[in-house]
Formats: sequence, C-alpha cells, structure tokens
Amino acid sequence: MSDLSISVNLPDVEPHGGRADLAALLWPVSRAAEALDELARRSKLNSTSSDALFAPPAFGRDDGEDLGRWISWAADRLGLEAEAVDTPASDLAELLASAAPALLHVHARGISGFLVLLKATRGTVHVIRPDLKIDRQRAADLRDGLCAPYEAPHRIEVETVLTTAGVAEPRRRTVRAAMMRERLGARQIGRCWLLRLPPSANFGRQISHAQLPRRALMMMSVFAFVYALETVGWALVGQTTLNGRLDLGWLTAWALMVLSLVPLRLLGSWLDGTTALEVGRLLKARLLVGALRSDIESVKHQGAGQLLSRVMDSQALESLALNGGFGVLVAILELAFAAAILAAGAGGHVHVLMLGVWLALTLALSWRYFRRLRVWTVKRLDMTHDLVERMVGHRTRLAQEHPARRVDYDDRTIKDYVNVSRDMDGAIAPIVGALSRGWIMLALLGLAPAFVSGTAGAPDLAIALGGMLLANRALQSVAGGLAAISRAAIAWRQVSSLFRSADRNTSPAAFLSAAQTSPTHDDARGTLVEASKLVFRYREKGEPVLRGIDLAVKRGERVLLEGSSGGGKSTLAGLLVGLRNAESGLLLLKGLDRHTLGESWHKLATEAPQFHENHVLSGTLAFNLLMGRNWPPTEEELREAKELCGELGLGELIERMPSGMMQTVGETGWQLSHGERSRIFLARALLQKAQLTILDESFAALDPETLEKCLNCAFERAGTLMVIAHP
Repeated sequence: MSDLSISVNLPDVEPHGGRADLAALLWPVSRAAEALDELARRSKLNSTSSDALFAPPAFGRDDGEDLGRWISWAADRLGLEAEAVDTPASDLAELLASAAPALLHVHARGISGFLVLLKATRGTVHVIRPDLKIDRQRAADLRDGLCAPYEAPHRIEVETVLTTAGVAEPRRRTVRAAMMRERLGARQIGRCWLLRLPPSANFGRQISHAQLPRRALMMMSVFAFVYALETVGWALVGQTTLNGRLDLGWLTAWALMVLSLVPLRLLGSWLDGTTALEVGRLLKARLLVGALRSDIESVKHQGAGQLLSRVMDSQALESLALNGGFGVLVAILELAFAAAILAAGAGGHVHVLMLGVWLALTLALSWRYFRRLRVWTVKRLDMTHDLVERMVGHRTRLAQEHPARRVDYDDRTIKDYVNVSRDMDGAIAPIVGALSRGWIMLALLGLAPAFVSGTAGAPDLAIALGGMLLANRALQSVAGGLAAISRAAIAWRQVSSLFRSADRNTSPAAFLSAAQTSPTHDDARGTLVEASKLVFRYREKGEPVLRGIDLAVKRGERVLLEGSSGGGKSTLAGLLVGLRNAESGLLLLKGLDRHTLGESWHKLATEAPQFHENHVLSGTLAFNLLMGRNWPPTEEELREAKELCGELGLGELIERMPSGMMQTVGETGWQLSHGERSRIFLARALLQKAQLTILDESFAALDPETLEKCLNCAFERAGTLMVIAHP
C-alpha cells in the first residue's frame, strides 16, 4: 500500500447531502508543515519531528508547481520520498479507500487547506483533524464531497435520463454513480504525491516498516507447529501400528493430524514466498538507486561486460540470498526438532552426536565449495567481460587481428574455464550426492546396536526412524541453502558497492520557489555563473586536471570554450552542471552555491555531453527528447519537441517514421545516423529550458549547412549558451 498526497482544486461550491464536511477537517496552509510532520509520525514513516520544515507563505490556485516542489522538499527533509502522479475522478473512491496515509490539498470558497488522511480500513478513512483528534469518514462520502462540484453540471441531465428510463431506488443510486463516473471519466481531480520510505533509507528501517520481521516470525512459528505435529504423528504410529494394537480412534487422530499439515505447510510456503518477494522488491529498488548514484568516474572505468556481469549478479543475489537464507532458517528449525526426536529414540545421544558430526562435515564441504566457486566466478566474469568486448569490437577484430592469434587466445581461455569448472563441480558433487545417503547409512549404524540387542521397543525405533528422516531432510536443506548462500555471497561482492552507493545523504538545501530559480527582469543582465580558483582532480593524489580556474558568465551570453584534447574542457562542463564537485574553490550559479541549491542546480544548468558519453535510450523518440521534462508529456510539450526537431532538420526523419514521435528508437528500434543522434542530443538539451546550456562537441558530426542551422537554433532557444569545441 502506497502513501500519497493529493492536490484538489474545488470550485466555490458548498458540500451538501451525505457528503463529508471538508471545511471542518481542513488544516490551514500555515500549518502545512505541521500536518505533514504529524502524518509522517503517526503513520510511523518517521518517528522524529523536523524543526526545519516551513510552509511557503503563498499557496493559491495557481501555485501547483511550487506546491509540488515544496512537498518534495519537505518529504526529503523528513526522510521520505514524494512521487507525483495524476488522479482521475474515476479512481478517486478506490484511491481514498486504499492509499492512506495521505495528504490532500483542497481549495474551497477561497480557503486553502489540507486534509490529513491517516489510514483506511473497510471503506472508512481516518482523518487527522487540526485539533489532532481522529475523525472517521466514509471514503464514499469524501469522494462525493470532492467530486460534487464537477458532477453538478451533469446532475440534471443524469436525473432526467434516470427518470425517463424508470430506474427506481436503490438501483437508481448505483446507476447514478456509474453515470457520473462515466461523465467525469479521466478528468483529473488533482495531482497526487506518493509518500513512502525512499530506497536510500536505512535498509533495516525499510524491512521493519514493511513488517517483514513479523512475517518471518509467523513463518517460523507455522513451521515449528508443523514439525511438532509430525513428531506427535510419529509417536502415534509407534504406539499403534508397530505395537500391533490397531486402534481406530488413534488412527483417525493420526489421519486428521496428517491432513491438518497440508494447509499449515501451504500457509508457511505462502508466508515464505510473500516475504521473499517483498525483500526482493526492496533490494531491487535499493540497487537501482545505488546504480543511479554511482560515481561517474568509477562507472566510466568499467567495461560493458563488467557492467553486464554486475547486472547478472544483482539478479542472482535476490533469488539466491532469499531462497538460501530462508531455506537455512527452516533447516535449522528442522535440525533442532530432529535432534530432540533422535535423543528420545532408540539411538539416544549417540544419534545426536552423529548428527552434529555430520553437520560439521556439511559445513566444511560447503566452505570448500565456496572457495572454488569464488575462483570460478572470477573466471566467469572475466569471460563475460571479454565476450561482450569482442562482440562490440567484432568488425575490428576481423579486420585487424591475426586469425591464428585469435583462435589460440580463445582456446586458452576456454581451457582455463573448463579446469576451474571441473574443480567447482568436484566440490559440489559430495554435497549434492553423498551427504544425504551418507547420513542415512551412518544413522542406521548408530541404530544397529539397540536393534540387534533388542533393548529398544517398537515406539523407540519408530521415533528414531522419524528423527533420521527429518534430519536427512534438514541436511539436504542446509546443503542446498548453504550452496545458494555461497553463490549469493559471491554476487554480493559484485553489487555491494551499488548497495552502499544508495546510502541516504540528507540534502541540506533550502527550499527555493520557482520564482527564485527562474530568470527575472532584475537580474536579466547579471552574472549567472561565477567560479573562483576551482581545483579538480580525478584521483586523490593525482595531478589536478583543473587548477585555479576563474570564470564569469553573464546571463544571455554566448561563450565559446576552445582547447586541446585532454585540457579539461569537459571536466569544467561537468563542474558547471553539477555532475562533479570541485576539490576546492568557489562555484556559484545565480549567486548560490551547490550546498544551497541542492538538486535545483540541475534545473538551472544542463549539458549535452560528448557523443561517446551521450546515448539514445531504447524507447520512443518523444521519451528521448523530453526525458529532462515531466513524463508523461502534455500535448503542448510534444508539439514543442516536434517543432524544435523541425528547426534542427529532423522533420523529414519524423515523417518517415511510421509512428512519428512515438516511434521506438535506439539499439532495438529505429536506427539513427551519427548526425541524427547529434541533433537529438542537442534537442534534448534545449528542451530542458535550463538557464545555462552547455554543448560539448555537439556539432562535430554535422555538415556545414546543418551545423549553421543547428547553431542558429541554439542561439535562439538557449538562455545562456556555452559551446565547447576544438580549435
């Protein structure tokens, strides 16, 4: 269940009928920060209050952009994440009934305020009132109160149709509601922000908030009860069948006990599966955020094959760690029951000692397998990297590399891989094939003295036999689980850096309204970029790439930055757009530093990187053009993007595409030429409408006529422009 915040604009219409009295539940805008803080605390999304929150003083009907920016900023300060989504009227009832905790921004008769929804159960929404009391409202009543103004123009028409059709109550009420939903259709009642713990939050906190420890405890309790019933079942078998006393009552009890194990095992498996899925979801989200936050330079130094290997290992980590971990937990529980049963059986403590020895042998063999698996994994990753590099450079190898050398290298690589694979197979074979059978043989030897001497009765033998079989199943689970955990541990070494990269660093940036980050008449000719004594180096002890850089760029200027290859032009561009941080020196954008602007820096400055660092992603042309704007785009944004493409000479390309702007492009779609890609990169940067636009070698692949056309377009559309080129 997602948490969210919704902004709703209501015309000046009073609520009436059975609808909720929204005005009595509204928090004033001046208490918006308190409302959000209270909601986060009571919903257990955040246990500590933030004194740094404040509500901007002027939120009105037309402040949608600033409202969204403030909610995102405030949520970030509370350690939460806010995702903006649209809310059609047709889905509002379901939204209210399932999406709380929620914050709804409402305008009614000139009064702006917030509805604070704590939770929803069985169609009833718990609303936190401004006096901090809880008010329970039916979700349907809240929905009617929010949608009534939009339904009012259709009410007479709908009632006329219902009367003409002769629809009577109570069916009339259902039909009326359906017709109103149809009339409003996909009309957006407002915008909403999904509030939740971000993937970068403490992972233990995420697991706790998802109530996964309780699920795991329930799962272990169910399996413990199952094994207890199995133990009792074996005791019943020993008391009846093996003693020759066939009692119908005891057999009936045993049969009922066996039947009751079926739903219990299904429940345990369901808890196991759902818990694993939820942990996997959290893990995937965190790894994705870690990948997006990875250091640019470290990513650049990895080849495509190494990145592919990390992706493969991130997939393996989820399934192997979860399946292996839960398998080992259940196996430990089985071993505990097995040891207790064996101690009560004919073998006694001898059987328990044998089980301990065999478990130690299992752990030793698993450790041996882990070490050989580690060697095999390194070889596999090297081969994956090498294979991808060879596939990418296939034409170069065919044209330049001597065939005999290519074949010899391939043979040696495959031979090495076969050798380490043979060693790994030799380590896993005893675990898979010998541990189970070996335990049964050893346990039978431990049972032989009591059986031959006749000192053990039939119930004791039956109990020992049950303990042996349960221990055998547990050892199989331990072996399989440890093998999976070993593979997961190897995978963790590849992806742990991604997991750590996602660690949350609370942004100290202040809230800046749209007016504060947009050009104004007063500073139209002021300094946009100011740099003083900038120093940057890629490695801590390496030589500085930039040393003592001073720079001032006024708003509206067109700057040409020339220099030889390796001179630091692209590095400086990365500093100016916020992709890199200077080691020392001062860098201001619109008079504010990075500490103050935070993520707003990227909205003020953007860059079209060099061709080899820029990409056309697999997706529609519209997505590749407007990925720096809101998504999905509006019709106006699509028209703007198409118009810009026409100015850059891409109009004929779009006309040739069967789906136009919605045509899939990239490696798996419509193939684009070098020049077409360059112009798409240029259009993408210009469509972001940043105050500073940097074009890094963006015209190198264009002919003179197209270059002039694109340069004129950049001059016309960019507020402040910096072009990087070779002399």
